[in-house]
Amino acid sequence: MDDIDELDKSQEEELHGEERQTAKQVVKQLIPDIKADSELKPGEFIKKYWAKYQDNFPSNQNINGKVFEELIAIALIRAGIMPFYMQAKVAFIPYVNYDLIVYSNDIGPISLSIKTSLRERWKQADLEAVALKYIHRKSKSFVITLDTDAVRRRRVDPSEAMGINGFILADTEELDKVFDEIRGYKLELSPTVEVVSSSVVITSDNYSQRYS
Repeated sequence: MDDIDELDKSQEEELHGEERQTAKQVVKQLIPDIKADSELKPGEFIKKYWAKYQDNFPSNQNINGKVFEELIAIALIRAGIMPFYMQAKVAFIPYVNYDLIVYSNDIGPISLSIKTSLRERWKQADLEAVALKYIHRKSKSFVITLDTDAVRRRRVDPSEAMGINGFILADTEELDKVFDEIRGYKLELSPTVEVVSSSVVITSDNYSQRYS
């Protein structure tokens, strides 16, 4: 049974890899020069190129989200928000791939959950945000979406979300503001985490020095 599960997981990862590769190719056609339109703010950039994507490419539910994720990644690059991690795994949080993680020296990881639409998927993003805060108390998590109606509903009762710091509409000034906030932190690559560490490590090579 485990072998079958591993096979299914491998096939699923391969399929997602192919979809992600297709999304990258679409984005390259969409934006041959990611530095073009340098006058556009992040929200304006997303608004322009998401509309261009919808106008020039057939809608594909398996690809749309990944194209949107690539556009947000390019918006981060254009805003000078680097380094960042895509499809990131965080130590001590198993079975979760975070869409985008920016790491800061000030508060640790900042998670950006990228969703073209929310429906009930915000709940999964919230669980992931709670898990992140459990390990990194000062961390922040934002859901970045194009789903205006869903964001309006979520803001009626913000207490429903336990871990999410904000629902951000990507094609508005809200994205500009959250990018400004992130730029205010000291961004860096995440440190290497040792699962176990000690000032005394006994090995077959050194035990005699301690006990002989």
